[in-house]
Amino acid sequence: MATSAFFFIFVAVKNIWIILFVAWAGISVAQATPVTEPPVTVTGGPEFTLNPNPVTGSYFYVNLMFSEAEYPNAVIMINDVLGKAVYVQSIKSADFAAGKVRISTVDAMIQNGVYFVQVKSGDNTRTLKLAIR
Repeated sequence: MATSAFFFIFVAVKNIWIILFVAWAGISVAQATPVTEPPVTVTGGPEFTLNPNPVTGSYFYVNLMFSEAEYPNAVIMINDVLGKAVYVQSIKSADFAAGKVRISTVDAMIQNGVYFVQVKSGDNTRTLKLAIR
C-alpha cells in the first residue's frame, strides 16, 4: 500500500505568487496557478523622484514631475514601515516653481531606517520607498 502526501509550495516571482500543489504517491504531480498581489506603488498619481536615495546626509529632495494645475493641493507624507505618518508637508507654489521640495531629516524628525514617501492630491497617490542611513 502506497502512502500519499500533499503539500503546497509558495514562490514569488516579480510580484506574482505561484502556488505549486504537489502530490506524492510514488510519483509527483505539479500544477502552477499564478496569483497576483497588489503593487506597492499606486500608478496614476503624481510623478516624483527622491534623491539622494539612500539618504546619507541631513536632507533629501522630492523632485516634482507634475504641475500645480495637474495636482492642486498636493501634500508630501512620510510614513514609517508600520504605516504611521511621521511627517506631512503641503507643496507650495514656490516648490512647484522650483520643481523640488527639500526635506530636512532633522526637521522631519526621521531617524535611520526605511520609510515610504507619498505624494497625494485628492484621490491620487503615488508612493516610493526611502532609506535613511
